[in-house]
Amino acid sequence: MLLMAHIFMTGSTGFIGRYALKELAISKENHIIHALVRSHAKWEQVCKQMGLGREHAGRITPIIGDLSAPHLGLSAPDRLMVQKADVIIHAGGPMDILLGEDEARAVFLQAAEEMLGIAEEIHKYKGLRHFIHLVGFKSPFTDDNIHSPDSIIDHLGQQPPYERMKFLADLRIRQVAKRAGFSLSVVHPSVVIGSSKHGETVQTGGLGILVKSAARKMMGIVPGGSSHWLPLVHVDHVAAFIGALAREALPVNGTYYLLDEKNGSPSMTELVTVITKELRVGKPVGSVSPRILSKVLDSPVGRKLGIPKESLDFIVKTDEAYPLAAAREVQHRYGLAHTVNTSIMPATIADLDFRLVHSQVVTDGLVRGKRGPLATLERNGTRYNGTAAANTIVFVHGTLSSADCLLPLAEQFLESTVCLVDLPGFGRSPYHHGRNVLEGHIESLVEAIRSIDTPVTLIGHSLGGLLAAHVYARVPERIRRLHLLQPVLHRAPKMYRSPLLTEAALRRLRAPGLKKQLLAQSCFTDLSDIPPAYVTYVLEELQSPRVRKTTAETFSALSRAKSFRLSQNMSLRKDGISILWGTQDRVYRLPESFRSMRTLEIPAAHNFPISHPEETAKYLRQLGI
Repeated sequence: MLLMAHIFMTGSTGFIGRYALKELAISKENHIIHALVRSHAKWEQVCKQMGLGREHAGRITPIIGDLSAPHLGLSAPDRLMVQKADVIIHAGGPMDILLGEDEARAVFLQAAEEMLGIAEEIHKYKGLRHFIHLVGFKSPFTDDNIHSPDSIIDHLGQQPPYERMKFLADLRIRQVAKRAGFSLSVVHPSVVIGSSKHGETVQTGGLGILVKSAARKMMGIVPGGSSHWLPLVHVDHVAAFIGALAREALPVNGTYYLLDEKNGSPSMTELVTVITKELRVGKPVGSVSPRILSKVLDSPVGRKLGIPKESLDFIVKTDEAYPLAAAREVQHRYGLAHTVNTSIMPATIADLDFRLVHSQVVTDGLVRGKRGPLATLERNGTRYNGTAAANTIVFVHGTLSSADCLLPLAEQFLESTVCLVDLPGFGRSPYHHGRNVLEGHIESLVEAIRSIDTPVTLIGHSLGGLLAAHVYARVPERIRRLHLLQPVLHRAPKMYRSPLLTEAALRRLRAPGLKKQLLAQSCFTDLSDIPPAYVTYVLEELQSPRVRKTTAETFSALSRAKSFRLSQNMSLRKDGISILWGTQDRVYRLPESFRSMRTLEIPAAHNFPISHPEETAKYLRQLGI
C-alpha cells in the first residue's frame, strides 16, 4: 500500500538531496515537502537546475534553517510546521572529507540530535511513520552492535572527523529510534556518481578525486590495483530508492546498502584505465597498497601532492562483501534500477573534469541533458500564446569555446526551445575516440540531431558552422533552417599543422598571450571587444588535458584541405540556409561556392556571437528562425 506523506527533509540542495527532492515532487502520491535550506537563493537555483517549476510550488516549500545551529535555526512557526511531518528524510551534511573536528561535530552529530528531538516530538503526539537516514557505506554500526558499541567507538578515534562524526550520528539515530519505537531506514550509498541518464556529477569529491589526480598525471601507479575496487552508485538510483521508502505505508526497520555487486564492477586498475582514456593521458603502469600510499600522502612531501589520504578510505578490497539482500528486495518490488550504467561513465568523467577546472559554472534556467553522445544544456520555451515551441534551436560552438560560451546568445531566444551542445572532447562531452577527429564530431552531432523529436534550427559558429554544414548535407530532412555564423570553410593557418606543438603551446598559454592571439587571428576587433569572462573560461578549459588534446587535433584537422569537402546536397535547399559573415575577419574568407547562398555581412570580427550576442540574435531573427 502506498500513501501520500508530509515530509520534512534536510539536504535538499545537496547532490543526492536535489535528485531526491525531484523524485518526491513528481511522485504520483502528491507528497507535501518542507525542505530545510540555508538560503532562498540557493533553493531557487536548485529548483531551476532540476526543472522544478511553478506546477510543483504548492507542494514543496523551503524552510530557512541551518543544520549546525541550535534547534536547526528554525523559527517557532516553522518548527510547528515541521512537527506535522509523517516522514523525516535526513540527508544533510557536506561532502568534505577534510572537515575539522568542531564543524564535523556540529553538522553531523549535533544535527542528528536536533533531528531526533523533532522526531521524538512528532512520535509522541501523532506518531512518526518513518525516519530515513543517509550515511556512508563504511559505517561500522548495525542493529546488532548498537547496544555495545564501545570498542567500535574506540576504533573510530583513528578516523578523520568527517567519517567519525557521520558514523557516531548513525549510532545515535539507531539507538534513539530503537528506544522511541519509530521505524528507521538507514540508507548506505557507496561513492555517488552522476545521473545514469547524462552523468552530471555536481559533487566533485569521491570519484572526482581520482579524475583530478589522473588529469594531473598522478595515476600512473594505482592505489589498490586489481585487488581493490571503488563501489559506485548513480545519484538518480539513490533518489529513486529514497522515494520508494517514503511511499511505504507500513515501513519496517531496515539497513540498505546501495552499491553494485563486485562481480562485473571494475577493479581500481580497470577504473583508472577508463579515466585516463577519457582524459586522454597515459594509462597506469603499476599499483601500490592503499596502506603504503596513505603513509606517503601523510608525509610532508606527500601532502604537497594535494591528494587527501582520507580519500583512500572509500577504496575496498575485492573480497570485502556488503549485505545487499534488503536493498535488492526493495529495488525488485518497486522495479528500481541499481546497476552502474557503464555506457555513461565517459560522460560522468568528462563532467567531473569540466567541473574541476572551472571555478564557476552558471547555467541558471537551463537543464543538463544528453543528446546522443553529446552533453547538452537545454531549456523548453513557449510561444507568446503559451503553446509549445514548434522547433528546437540547436547551437554548435567553435574552437576555444563550448556550450557555455553561447549561453548569452541562447538567452536572447526565451520563447524558443534551445539546446546547446558540447562537441566531443570539449566542455562536458567525452571525446569520441574516432580515427578522424572531424568525422567523429560530425557523426556525434548527427546522432544528437536525430534524438530531437521536433524540427531543428541549426546554428553553428566557426568550427560549429563547418560541422553544421556537414550535418545538414547528411540529414537535411531533420533540419528546418541552417544558420552559419562565420563558418570555417577553408584551411586554417599552417601554424596549427602539428597537434603536438599546438598542444604544448596551449598548455603554456596565459591571459596576455591568449588575448594577443585572439586579436592576431581577428577573433575580436580590439581588447574592449573581448568579454573578460571569456578569457577566464578558455584558460580554465585548457587546464584539462582532454580539451587541450582535442583542441590541438581539431586545429590540425582544420589546417588540411580534405576537411572541407562538402556534399553537393548543400545546394538543394538554399532557401533554408543563411550565412552571417563578419567582414572584419582577416584570417578566414567566404569561399566563392558559398556566396550564392543568402548572406548577411556585418561589421564584426570572427567571434561576434560571443562578443555581441544581442546584435547576433537580431540578425538571426531578420534571417528567420
